[in-house]
Amino acid sequence: MFTVTVHLGTLVALLTVYFKDVLSIIKFFLLGLFRPAYRKEGQFKTAVFIIVASIPAVIVGFFIESKIESILSSPLIAASALLFTALVLFIGEKVGNKLENTKGKPKNFNYIIALVVGFGQAIAIIPGISRSGTTISFSRIFGIKREESVRFSFLLSIPIILGSFLFELVKSFGEIKIGGLQTIVSLIAGFIFSYIAGIFAIKFMLRITRNKNLNFFAIYCVLLSITVFIFYFLRN
Repeated sequence: MFTVTVHLGTLVALLTVYFKDVLSIIKFFLLGLFRPAYRKEGQFKTAVFIIVASIPAVIVGFFIESKIESILSSPLIAASALLFTALVLFIGEKVGNKLENTKGKPKNFNYIIALVVGFGQAIAIIPGISRSGTTISFSRIFGIKREESVRFSFLLSIPIILGSFLFELVKSFGEIKIGGLQTIVSLIAGFIFSYIAGIFAIKFMLRITRNKNLNFFAIYCVLLSITVFIFYFLRN
């Protein structure tokens, strides 16, 4: 039940920050379903790209999530995955900056880019691979501007977190028991903590990416990976 509360807190945090964007995307998507003229609007296209990018994660999550988590739960796998995340971040920044600085119109999302970003989200099911890191970097290698990549990454996470929330809610529905005051307080505290942490993480990410590149996070992943390797081999 605590997992459900955390998902809800994170989801509400995302909706708080991107409330206007989400409403606008939903509005233009619904209008575009019935009026072809609206399908040329950027928000309608964003909605379609989010749907396309969500497909790989939905397939992976539905069919093989539990198997992957059980097989790849080793600390060594997680440490290696952190190094992979760092490499993806470095490459994304290097290629993205190079393409950004070339003359011409800014690169925009298309179906191919959305699908590739979706695969980036799908592989993040492996412990240690950052979902936001891969989705942002996978769009950066196509020349998408950093701020737009970050925005799309956060918007893309909303349907996935919503799906996870509903799945966990249904799964734990039969197990829900009305506990005492302590249980209720714990659930409320979990929601508040995840909500505040989510708001802070989103705002921090937006500010960092506005002024600096993502190599900062790549270095963090490398240091964390080294730490995991050291502790693992010292204990064994």
